[in-house]
This record gives sequence, C-alpha cells and structure tokens, in this order.
Amino acid sequence: MSILSLKRPLALVMAGLFAAASVDAAVVVNEQFEGSWYNPAQSGRGVLADWLPTGNGQGVLFLAIFSYDNAGQPLWLTAQVPLTDREFSKQDVDVFRFAGGRFGNTFAAPTGAAIGKLSFTAHSCNRITMDITPNSGVDLPVANLDLQHIGAAPATCAYTEEFTGCPTGTVAFQNLPRTCLLPQTITGNLHLPNQATYVISGKVQVGTGRNANPGVLSIAPGTQIQGSGGAIDYLVVQPGSKIYANGTATAPVVFTAPRDVPGDWAGLVIAGNAVNNSCVGTTACSFEADTDIKFGGRDAVGGGNIIPDNADSSGALRYTQIRFAGKEIRPNEELNALTLLGVGSGTVIDHVQTHAGKDDGFEMFGGTVNLRHIIGTAIEDDCLDFAEGYSGKIQYAYCVQTATASGDSNGVESDNKPNAFDLLPRTRPTVANVTLIGAASGNEGLRIRRGSGGNFFNIVATGFAQECLNFNDSATFTASGTLANPTATGVLTMAGSAMGCATNFEDSASEPFLVSAWYRGQSGNTDGSAASLGLNGRFPTASSILLGTGVAVPNDSFFETVNFKGAFESAAADWTQGWSYGVQ
Repeated sequence: MSILSLKRPLALVMAGLFAAASVDAAVVVNEQFEGSWYNPAQSGRGVLADWLPTGNGQGVLFLAIFSYDNAGQPLWLTAQVPLTDREFSKQDVDVFRFAGGRFGNTFAAPTGAAIGKLSFTAHSCNRITMDITPNSGVDLPVANLDLQHIGAAPATCAYTEEFTGCPTGTVAFQNLPRTCLLPQTITGNLHLPNQATYVISGKVQVGTGRNANPGVLSIAPGTQIQGSGGAIDYLVVQPGSKIYANGTATAPVVFTAPRDVPGDWAGLVIAGNAVNNSCVGTTACSFEADTDIKFGGRDAVGGGNIIPDNADSSGALRYTQIRFAGKEIRPNEELNALTLLGVGSGTVIDHVQTHAGKDDGFEMFGGTVNLRHIIGTAIEDDCLDFAEGYSGKIQYAYCVQTATASGDSNGVESDNKPNAFDLLPRTRPTVANVTLIGAASGNEGLRIRRGSGGNFFNIVATGFAQECLNFNDSATFTASGTLANPTATGVLTMAGSAMGCATNFEDSASEPFLVSAWYRGQSGNTDGSAASLGLNGRFPTASSILLGTGVAVPNDSFFETVNFKGAFESAAADWTQGWSYGVQ
C-alpha cells in the first residue's frame, strides 16, 4: 500500500480509558501528530488520518488508505473510528471501499460499500497499528499495518515511549492493558510515566502522616489517574510530602473518575504546614472529612507549639484537570474536587481545572497558597471556597455553574471560622480578574460571611439566581468598617468590578450599612443588568464596559498588571484553550 498526502491536518486524539467495565491506558495522539503514517520497510504503505471532534473528549478518527486490489486496480479504503478520551484502541470498525466517481469538471459521487473490519491501536507518538480483516467473500488479503510518522514526531508530543510494564512501586491492575495500581502509601520518590493509566483504590496517601515519612509523587505530562470505582477513592498529599503534576498546554495531567459522572470518585487533597486559624495553639488541625489528616504548622524543635511555615511547598499542579470528583466520604460530607489544607505559598497552582464535581471546585482551609489561571466548570456547589484564615492570592479564575447546581451553590463563598467569626488570622485573600457566571438553580455570585475579609479587584459576576453580592452577618460588616466608613479597615474591599444579576445586592435596612453602598463607594465599580456588561458568553465584546476599566492590581511579583475586568480580555487571549475540558 502506498501513502497519499493529507489534504488537511491530522488530529488523532487518543487517551486513557477506564469505563465502568474496563480500563484502556493513556496514549494521547493529538494535533501534534499531524501528517501521514507509513511503513518505510514495506514500500511506504500507510494511511492518512484526520481527527474530527464531536464533543467533549470525543471525536471520530477518519482514516483513508490508497492501495491496489488483487487485480492491480486502484483501491480506496476509508474507516471512521469513534473514540472518547478514555480509549486508545477500537475494534470491529467498518472499512469501506469506494469506487466510481469521475475525473474532470463534471462531478459524480463515488459509492462506498463495507468490505471488512478494522482494529486500531495507538502505541506512542511515533507508532500506530491497524489490522484490516476483509469480510467473507471479499477478494482481498488480511492487512496488518505497523506505521510510523513520516518524519520525526513533534518535539512537543508527550508520548515518546511505549508501555513495557508498570513502574516500580505500582502493580498491574486486574489484567487490564497498560493499567497500574498505585500503592496505598507512597514514601520516597515515585514517578509515573505517561505510558499507563494509574488507578487510585481507596485512600492513597503520599507520606504516612503530618511531616512523617515523606514522599514525592511526580506525574508526567499527559498521564491519567483514575478512581477504581470503589466505595471511596481519593489521593492525599500529606504535610511535608509533595506532588508534582506538571502537565503541558498540549498534554495536561488528568485526575478523573471511572465514569463521566459527578461524584464518581472523591478527589485530590493536599495538606501543608502553613497557617490555619484553627491550629495556632499546640494541636494540629484535623480535616473535617477525614480526621486522620493532620495539617498546619510545624512542631517547634523541643517545644511542641504549632508554628506555621507560610512559605511551605507541597509541590506543583500545572496544566492539570480534576474531573467528576465529590463522592460522599462520610454521611453528608462530600470531598471537594481540590481541597487545600494549610497549603503554603511555595506551592505552585497554575492552569488547573475542576470539572463536574458534586461539592466545591477549589476549597482552601487556611494556608497561603496562590492560584492562577483556574477554571471551575459544571460544579454543583461553590466554585471557590475560602475558610479558616486563608490569605493567598488568586488571579485569572473562570467559574460557570451547571444547570444542576444546588440551591446553596455560590461562585465564591468566603468564611472566616464557623462558630468563631473573629478568630485571627482572619480569612483575607487577595483576588483579581475573576469571571463568575451563575445558573438558575444556583445561589449567589459572591457570598462573604462569618467575619471573612478579602481584597477583590476586577471581579465580574452575572446570571446568579439570588444576588451577585451578599454579606450575611454582622461580623463581616464590622470587619469591613462602619456605617460612616464601610471600608474603614481595609480588610474587606472590592474595586474595578461589575455586577450583572437580576438582583445585584442583598440590601437590608437592619444591617450596619447597605452592601450596595459599600460596593458603589469604591473605585471603578459598576452594576446593572447582564446585558449591560457586554459579554458574549464569557468574553467581553469590543464595546464592553469591562475593557479598559479595570483597576490596578496589587503591585507585587505575583499579580500581572491588566486594564480589564474579569478573567478574559478577549477570545483571542483565551488562556483556557488546548489544555482544558468542556470549556465553552
């Protein structure tokens, strides 16, 4: 069989599978595999492939082969291989032979007939195999194609090596192909190359406890880690241990469930040694969903007090997705997609998405960790949830509620300490350039309560069922200021922002001052209808009031200086593209 040049780029996308009954391992062939596939040792016989996306994580791989039949006549074969992002192979795909048509300016369509079945497998960036078995009565031989790229695979392709066995520290899982089970406890160094899918069964922890027997888990770009489908599957990084999930813009690291169902696994928990206002004495904090997880501060040498290390590093999450998390871990207690417990500012979280979680997308219990370029899509509870003295920084966050969001779900929910609203250090994050889009089933855009503070810049909220902005207890008003000066303390401020809900503020004459007065008295804020914002989906239109009206963000090394409100300046500068899942 000879090769034919492709009329449009190849986008052959494959990924790890763990469906309800089986697992297919991670090998992702994406846009960087554009071109033609051939076997130089067999007269260049090969195939042309083109990827046609059909939805989130799925599409059709179109294959075209030009060859000759047994009589030496030209032969055109095509196949359309439907694939999801959980599949690297497909069996029993119809192969069609095309004949007829006419050369010249008068068009005549060819006719196609199924002549056999195709089995397809992707092995690496530079190897695919296809077996074609003709149907009974078809005068063609069986064809086994073992193909490589014409030319070297692009340097940016992540899948450079084929699977040869589970890495040391993991074991084969249920005799499934290219699938490895993680140990219950990881100490020392464990590296997960991207030739396999890795399974979390039950509670898997990095390190044995708070600053005890630490471990380092490093994950290659493009790797998929999945829950096993058991009762409760979740990954915990203990204080003093580290995780490095360093994906790329073309090959993100994916944590997901065995099925595309919200709450089908529990989630990712990272615990650190930074401040939490519940563990500033002599006892470490306990995580409410799993009290065996202790976090916050380091024991002083010879002393025993909990001394926080606010610059503590728990590693890095870059270009990482966390999908379909939020399984109930105990009665009425679902795990968040990403839970950050006293995580320090030495940790890097940049380009991270949580998708379709049953509980919150990102929840910070204390800590000083900074986040940039974060996405929450189809979250059924709060997108960003701050509590217990969290004081980190956030810039560029996009949150959109799902139609099945709970009636108590908010874009941002910020608390200080439940039952101790004025406990210090107070929750006071610095947050800039956020776009919050609500759903009819949800609640509020920003709910700031329980004595929480925070300094907010260039926030956009629209479409929420109740209000765009609400304070709901006297401690929060008092932390901010007084009737005479609602921002007197500087602990709670908002500037350069735009509210566009049917009701923008929950105002009450019985409260110390009106939320609307607090908001309108600060620099650069505007409020009106959703239409007044000038949004086309999540992007501002060319005439939007969001452009050129942003206020200056804090002048430090974390924040980038911008002049727009919200997470996006334009569709042309869309930082979600390439690495995210299901972002519209």
